[in-house]
Amino acid sequence: MKPLRRRRLPLRARLKAASLVLAVLALLAAYGGYRLAVWPGFDLQRMIVTGNSHVSADEVAAAAAVPHDRNLWLLNLAPVRRRVEALPWVAHARLWRILPAALHVEITERLPVAVVFAASDGGDAYALVDAGGHVLERSDHAAWDYPRMRGIAPGSADFRRVAGDLQTLAASGVRVRELDVTMLGELVAVTYTRLRLDFGDDSDLPHKASLVNPIIARLGRRVTSVAALDLRAPKTPVVLYR
Repeated sequence: MKPLRRRRLPLRARLKAASLVLAVLALLAAYGGYRLAVWPGFDLQRMIVTGNSHVSADEVAAAAAVPHDRNLWLLNLAPVRRRVEALPWVAHARLWRILPAALHVEITERLPVAVVFAASDGGDAYALVDAGGHVLERSDHAAWDYPRMRGIAPGSADFRRVAGDLQTLAASGVRVRELDVTMLGELVAVTYTRLRLDFGDDSDLPHKASLVNPIIARLGRRVTSVAALDLRAPKTPVVLYR
């Protein structure tokens, strides 16, 4: 007696059965994805803010504007980052998710370098700015302990260069209270002891700045009678007495 041979299903029937199985699996996956999307355990529960000093965590959270009923893992973080970076003090923001439902926001703040005069609709005002002229804060009085820059607007093309001149002076140990840019483009600084420093243009400024403290040290007590140091010709600096 010959053994019975199992009949194989036609190819079309096998494909139909496989398609049915795949459809069921896809349906189950979609349902599982839906359940995960609506599961409240993935809704934002905590925001961690680091790197901030001048801007508060509450200000960052308000700017981020992440809804607490939104699945954090389905949220597009790019618009959130842009909203945080729109804060005046924020230069850059980096965001990442932490299981199960926390958002870490790492802030890089702008560094203030100077105070500038900035007229506003409400009247005269002062602005605290960074090296690029970006306004960080405004006030009707200059209460910040940073040098005042005059004669140059924060939005001008030369502002970053002149702000760099401030840093050059600081690197040479010359702390100035004011830095003026004259109509001729020359730099005139005033120290905290009210000593005027005439630098001329900012060519060779590091060398000119390096002369200030040695001259003051050489003058000794006589420096109280000095009104200004003229360093426009660094090979022959001039001491101007009151």
